[in-house]
Amino acid sequence: MSSSENTARDLQRSLLGLMRQNSRAGRAVVAVDALDAVAAGVFADDFAAAVEQEGTAVFRVAVADGAPHARERLIAPFRAGEPFGPGEVAPADAVLVVSGRFLHTSEVRGLWNYSVWLESNPPIGASRPELPDAEKQYLRTTRPKAAASVIVENSDPAHPAQVFGDFC
Repeated sequence: MSSSENTARDLQRSLLGLMRQNSRAGRAVVAVDALDAVAAGVFADDFAAAVEQEGTAVFRVAVADGAPHARERLIAPFRAGEPFGPGEVAPADAVLVVSGRFLHTSEVRGLWNYSVWLESNPPIGASRPELPDAEKQYLRTTRPKAAASVIVENSDPAHPAQVFGDFC
């Protein structure tokens, strides 16, 4: 089956397998980053569903751009088994799936055990919209494609595909 024939569910299971290679047990934090926060949220919901199907406790949180205060208010309590979010406490083996924008900045990139950079490209021949300055700056300085554990091309959300960046 070629990557263009993969279903979203197949890709989610594959990504979960990749995450589990490095985070077999304990509390793990996964970030889904994209310029489109809504697309990141939908993809993160699907990833959380794959984690749940595995039988692991999973928690989902969408954060503001750049995840301000995520370390103190969300990640540290989650990892310590203390209340986070609306008073939830994670069991010893749980996954927290965080979605948002600008989640690969140097201030927060070390918070994630595993991260996804979600990109979406216009169809071939279609004009590419001009990005706002903040997004151009993020792509240029942070280089989320290089910082992420995995890159997913999500132009067709029903058939997302893992892509491999050539960083040579």
